[in-house]
Amino acid sequence: MNFLVILTFLAIFFVTMCCVGVGLALHESKQRKLFMQMLRTVEAGASVPVKNILRPLADRNSSREWLQRLPMMSALGQTLRQSGLDWSAERLLAMCAGGCLIGAFAGAKLDLLSMTMLSTAVFSVIGALAPWMYVGRKRSKNIKAFEAQFPEALDFLARCLRAGHGFGTGLEMLAAESPDPLGEAIRRVSNELQLGAPMDVAMKGLSDAVPLVDIRFFISAVVIQRETGGNLGEILGRLSGIIRERCKLRGQVKAMSAHGRITGMVLLLIPVAVLAILSVSAPDYFAGLTKDPTGRMLLLGAAGGQVLAYFCIKKIVNIKV
Repeated sequence: MNFLVILTFLAIFFVTMCCVGVGLALHESKQRKLFMQMLRTVEAGASVPVKNILRPLADRNSSREWLQRLPMMSALGQTLRQSGLDWSAERLLAMCAGGCLIGAFAGAKLDLLSMTMLSTAVFSVIGALAPWMYVGRKRSKNIKAFEAQFPEALDFLARCLRAGHGFGTGLEMLAAESPDPLGEAIRRVSNELQLGAPMDVAMKGLSDAVPLVDIRFFISAVVIQRETGGNLGEILGRLSGIIRERCKLRGQVKAMSAHGRITGMVLLLIPVAVLAILSVSAPDYFAGLTKDPTGRMLLLGAAGGQVLAYFCIKKIVNIKV
């Protein structure tokens, strides 16, 4: 019995140490990537890239270099940075390709509406777009969380400036006290400033990481104050109040347009639910439509009409504030 207890303790201890080791390795990898990103920002205009210094040209992957030269790769990388995911653009493309293959296989097996080619094409497109939709959802969630934290951050900076601290010191304190995603973005700007990056370069990195109008107002206020002078604390306090009022107005508009959004979702889900229920309870009900060419066209037209109605309603209720 004592031997069994000791063995169990050793097993739990081993698993715990493995988890701690994995966590430390992930933390070190994240710190290394952050340091490399700060170096790339600081040497923004240098003729020799940082990775050329750290690794010989002979060891570089030519296929990856060719992919990175594509125009869409920079846009993908920027979207991933905005989402807060620790992914590379190559990984996202690989996941999209894998999802496309899995979707094509699933579509061929399901044979939707007895149309193998159409079913394969539809499911392959869905599988290819699934990782991209996940990234888009994470990006939207990350930006909304940053926007909710930003007014408090402006008030914090304004209080720091009124207390006599410098702007760089205020950013450093804000990065230490704020949770992610705001803390991570401000920490990156503070670290770049400490490494010697110009203010406009560091602030441009913040604008690229968080594409909000409020961020552009904040950057403009900071840059203009450094060039012409003025009471930056008072400016940031007023900007915080404006952002809060706009968020309040956006919440009111969102509450008033909730009926339209729910209507669009119901229009999209009811036909799918009815089709799924009838397919289980009465499999022969749609046999005439799925086997007849005209019936298939009618089903496709109905599906297209439902999707079109959903996007039209979404366009109507999506009010920009």
